Amino acid sequence: MVVTDSLGEDPRSRRRAARRAASTNDILDAAEQVFSEDGLRDGSLRRIAELSGYSTAAIYKFFDSKHHLVTETLNRRADEYLTDVKTAAAREGTPIERLKSIVDAAATYFSAHKNFSSLIRQVQGGAAILGPVLAAFADDVYGRYGHAMEMMTELVREGQQSGELRAGDPRALAHLASVLTNEYVLADLPLSRAEFHAVFDGALRAPQTHDEN
Repeated sequence: MVVTDSLGEDPRSRRRAARRAASTNDILDAAEQVFSEDGLRDGSLRRIAELSGYSTAAIYKFFDSKHHLVTETLNRRADEYLTDVKTAAAREGTPIERLKSIVDAAATYFSAHKNFSSLIRQVQGGAAILGPVLAAFADDVYGRYGHAMEMMTELVREGQQSGELRAGDPRALAHLASVLTNEYVLADLPLSRAEFHAVFDGALRAPQTHDEN
C-alpha cells in the first residue's frame, strides 16, 4: 500500500514543484527588468537568459514563446496589485477614506516595482508590442480592471448614500477616481500623498452646504 500526504503529492513532487516555481520566478524577474529597459518588443530572450542564469532553450521549458513570457510577466504583477487593491478597499473607514487607501496602495506598489511601472506605461502609451501579446494580456487585465472598478463603484455608491461623495453616475465617478490614481502613480506627478488626497477630495467630495443665518 502506498501512503501519500494529505495533498495527494509525495515530498519529491512537492520539491520539484517548488524548484519549478523558483525557476519561473527567476526568469520572470529577469524578463521584467529586460522588457522595462529594452522595451516589450526589443527585449531579447538572450539577455533574459543571461540575467536569469538559464539558457534560452531552458526558458522554453517554462514558457511556450516570447508572447507567453511577456504575458506572464505582466500578469504576475497585475495579480499582486489587484490583491493589494482588494485589501485596501476592505479596510475600515468612510468610502472616501477607503478610496484613498486604494490610491496609497497603488502608490506603494508601483514605487516598489519600478520595472513593472515602466511596462504599464508602455502598454498605456501604445508601445509597439506584438499584437498577440497585447491581446493575451488585454483579456486578463480587462477582467482585473473590471473587478477593481466594481469595488470602486460600490465605494462611490456608499459615499453617495451617506452624502460624503458628490452626485452623479457611480461608475463614471469611479472611473474618474481610477484615472486620477493612474495619473498620480504612473505620471510621476510632483505631489505628496497629502497634496494628492486634497485633489482627490476636490474631485469627488460632495459640495459643502452652509446654512444661511
